[in-house]
Amino acid sequence: MLNNYTKTYINQMSRRTGIYITELHLRVLEYAHSYYEANKVGPLYDNIEKNTGVTKNDIDEIFPHGINSVYTWVGIPIHSIDDSCKPIADIEVPENEARDVYFDHNGTTYIRDEVKKYLVEYSNGNYGYGNPSSSTFLGKKAFEHVTTARKEIASCMGADPSEITFTASGSEANNLAIKGIAFKYHETKGHIITTQIEHSSITESVQFLGMLGYDVTFIDVDNNGRITVDAVKDALRYDTLLVAAMAVNNEIGTINPIAEIGEVCRLAEIPFIVDAIQAFGKIELNPKEMGISLMSISGHKLYAPKGIGALYIDKMLSIVPLVHGGGQEFNRRSGTENVGHIISFGKAAKIAHKEMDSEYKRLTKIRDYFLEQLKEKVPGHIVNGSMEERVPHNLNIGFPGIDSGTLLISLNKIGVYVSSGSSCSSGSKEGSPIIKALGVDTEYYGTIRFSFGQKTTKEDVDYLFKYLPDILEQIKDDKDKK
Repeated sequence: MLNNYTKTYINQMSRRTGIYITELHLRVLEYAHSYYEANKVGPLYDNIEKNTGVTKNDIDEIFPHGINSVYTWVGIPIHSIDDSCKPIADIEVPENEARDVYFDHNGTTYIRDEVKKYLVEYSNGNYGYGNPSSSTFLGKKAFEHVTTARKEIASCMGADPSEITFTASGSEANNLAIKGIAFKYHETKGHIITTQIEHSSITESVQFLGMLGYDVTFIDVDNNGRITVDAVKDALRYDTLLVAAMAVNNEIGTINPIAEIGEVCRLAEIPFIVDAIQAFGKIELNPKEMGISLMSISGHKLYAPKGIGALYIDKMLSIVPLVHGGGQEFNRRSGTENVGHIISFGKAAKIAHKEMDSEYKRLTKIRDYFLEQLKEKVPGHIVNGSMEERVPHNLNIGFPGIDSGTLLISLNKIGVYVSSGSSCSSGSKEGSPIIKALGVDTEYYGTIRFSFGQKTTKEDVDYLFKYLPDILEQIKDDKDKK
């Protein structure tokens, strides 16, 4: 039977490829998984048909890349190829050298020890367990903890605590910002401006509004992956009701001219929504000084637990809530507050803001060392996005003649954890829309995002580059090999 991890991975792959999982899919995947567990090799088409009744034609029709998708969806290494998926590299790391190297901090972070203790204390009942909305002494104590966290987060951005609304995630905060403004104009609709490089919680929200009759403009970025102020100006219309642009891009780490765009929106009296999920705790953000009307942040990007986010909402602005019922969070987001996570988020934000300058400098040195090794050992690579206007926490690298999914899995095999914009592992040939927006040849370059964090060291970089050249040589297209 499929374990929970494999089931979760299959669901992720189905979402990425737009495939609805049917009983037929599961029959094939469960058999392939059990066959591999018993034989340490993937089953062939004949084995699958004999034991499940599902034919080769069926598999090729229901999976994006036939049997290659079957293998990768249940974690079977691909040792042969009849489509775009490549065999993973055969690399053995001596046991005394093996280490885990986490280069996916843009994806998520662990809970740092200084934050974890607050979560443990809350879980143990030491901070009380009352409902913050109740009138009991326990409820008052919980309310005070939430208020303290609200103050801690607000102080990191020069905001008033009443302007901070807690949500269950950064994605929810983005949805609340976009829809909370747009729904005020549900009768007349209107025009929305966003960009080609936003997180899917922004793009899918505005696409949803587009289906409801709102008009949407997606601004292109320049060759460095940045939004220009002129592009925003040119897109403005008399009926524009909001502009949404991220502060730091989640895939390529580029910093956008938020203050300048904010000034344009302020003069035009149009709400400006900023996704600051990859920026908060990494660069200075002051929404009042930068003309930002609403700004989303997330806990698990700065060493707080998953499942907690927040939205800054300028006190002069009103929004339509998405969740109705209890009237919590100043009537902006109903639902009993997640007190333990909120406490942890406040502490994590406070620590991140305190360490921001020193960590920026430290990671700049590590990033530069990474680039030195890359230049020396990986000819022909490209760095996606501006190197001048960029946070040091991120490098998005294009490798020539490489399938990004195969590289990701090969790196996983040696304990190096990264993220790719598109991959054979997902059974999808579609490249990242952000990388495509840069004009990168995604058919030739396989892109990998390396994102650094609190525990990233020079030794982690050395470990990667000890094995990366051999991995790349093994998985390159034949025409690109030396």
